[in-house]
Amino acid sequence: MEILRYVLLVFHLFGFAAILGGIFYQLRGKDPVVGGYVLTSAVVQLVTGAGLIAVRHALDLPVSLPKMGVKLALDVLIAAVAVAGVRNRKAWAFFAVASLTAAEVVVAVAWT
Repeated sequence: MEILRYVLLVFHLFGFAAILGGIFYQLRGKDPVVGGYVLTSAVVQLVTGAGLIAVRHALDLPVSLPKMGVKLALDVLIAAVAVAGVRNRKAWAFFAVASLTAAEVVVAVAWT
C-alpha cells in the first residue's frame, strides 16, 4: 500500500506540473487558451487526489478532511473550467484555470 501511495503522489505531482507547465507555455502566445493537455492533467489531479485520500485512510494515516474537501472542490472546478475552456477557446477560462491552480497550490502548501 505504501508503494501505491508513492505512485499516486508522483502522478499527482505530474498532473500539477503538466497544468502549470501548460499555463506557462500558453503565456508565451498572444492568445492563451486552455489546451486538451490541461484538461487531461486536471482529470489526473482529480483521480490521483481521491486515490491518495483513500490510501491514506486505508493505512490509518492522518487526513485533514476540511483541507481535502477544499482541494477536491478546487480540482472539480479546475476540471469543469478546463472542459469549458477546451470547448469555447476563451481566454477567461485560461486565466480561471491558472488562478484556481495557484489557489490549490496555496491550500496544499500553506494549510497545515
